[in-house]
Amino acid sequence: MNPKKTKKRSPARKTCALALPAMVLLIFLLPASDVLAQRITYEYLRARDRQPTVFFEQLVVPDTTEAGMKLVTAFRLENNFLSFRRMRDEQTEEQVRRFFAEPTVQVNIRKRTPGTQTNEEAPAPITRTWSETVYAETYEQTRSSTSFLQNMLVTHLEPGTYRIESTATANSRTRRVVAPGFRIPDTTDTETAFFYFMDQQSTPEPPFTAPLMNMGNNVSFGRDHQLLIWFPLFDDEASYSLEIHKVRVSRQDTTVREQMMEYSLDPQKLLKGYIQDIFMLENQPQLRLRPFENNMENTGAFYLLSVPNSTFENAHYRVRVLKTASGEDPKVIARRTYQSYWLDMPVSLLNLDVSINMMRFILDEDQHRAMRRGGREQRERRFREFWAERDPTPDREYNELMVEYFRRIDHAFDNFTTPQNPGYESDQGKVYIRHGEPDRRERTFPPNQPAREVWHYGERSFVFEATTGFGDYRLVERR
Repeated sequence: MNPKKTKKRSPARKTCALALPAMVLLIFLLPASDVLAQRITYEYLRARDRQPTVFFEQLVVPDTTEAGMKLVTAFRLENNFLSFRRMRDEQTEEQVRRFFAEPTVQVNIRKRTPGTQTNEEAPAPITRTWSETVYAETYEQTRSSTSFLQNMLVTHLEPGTYRIESTATANSRTRRVVAPGFRIPDTTDTETAFFYFMDQQSTPEPPFTAPLMNMGNNVSFGRDHQLLIWFPLFDDEASYSLEIHKVRVSRQDTTVREQMMEYSLDPQKLLKGYIQDIFMLENQPQLRLRPFENNMENTGAFYLLSVPNSTFENAHYRVRVLKTASGEDPKVIARRTYQSYWLDMPVSLLNLDVSINMMRFILDEDQHRAMRRGGREQRERRFREFWAERDPTPDREYNELMVEYFRRIDHAFDNFTTPQNPGYESDQGKVYIRHGEPDRRERTFPPNQPAREVWHYGERSFVFEATTGFGDYRLVERR
């Protein structure tokens, strides 16, 4: 049985008038009120967006060397978290490793014993530590939010409930994630199943090795992925199904908003006679599914399916596996709430009003005024409609045209900002936003005259002239 999706499709594709090679109908991080919205600027969002991201994920696999399970703590640290420093012993310009960082990751695991009194001695914690010196070739690499370090720590654990505290440290920077009640179940429990999100574009045939997503129980927005389900003890007399719902997550609860997918597991597609393991390969955690040997105990069954995540918004979702035994109501035996996470989202898209404000470079004054008019829901509807009409891939949530436009805003800010102007307000920034990267650039230094830059776009050219010594250029001629 194929997955059943209940998703509204985007409008039919229309011709786009913009000269752009970018996207998605996304979930904006909207402010609580329009009054507060007026205080949020691109620069405010930019400062908040530069906070480095650290991911931790706890995974459970069987331990083939002794009774019990292995807890795998996989982690992913962005380069801009690692606090790189310049190497002092550099000898030549040809030396490649010019920057280094020395991050540390520590996992503290303490078993929670029911009924333990405060005056009783608590079980001693288990501590696992990883540290390494990592290198970067350029300053840009040290500041990158799209380059990252991945690794993992492994701990043998008996069944029980544990408090797991994972901490990443890089000089003065620290990130800490706590799982207060993580359960390691008994594998003879038929009411248990486990999820593994795999970063794989095509469904592998067992035995296989596939990269794990490793995004802290999240998945990558705009891309499909595989979901592997492990049943340590599968009940052949029961039926199993899977559901994915879009949810709204708050501190108080999780509210179901929309069903995205439902799926009845086909017993004929179960994978039996295999065992899984997690290991590092090419700097990424990998899941390996291989046949188990004769001296191994039964490891249950696996089920592999593809999730059409490219059709999902960048929102929160809840996946559940339900077991229905004869004469009984369905019972949830596995669940996880996760996010379709957009790692490199353009900064402007973090706030609706900032996004609309930045559209002034491609809208005339009347169009821009109309886009800003009305309440928040009206503004969001018009924004979505504008980009949906110009979506080059309406069957996917990722709208390449919109992404490209707002990435140009970020590029202009990064490359053309001066003490006088943010980059998107400069003449060069505006040309870049409207036309993209030029085919060719020329810079000249005429005698006793300001420096000049000429940007060539096919038969069209833009001539800029320096106004100060701080990178300010004004547009002086169009050819």
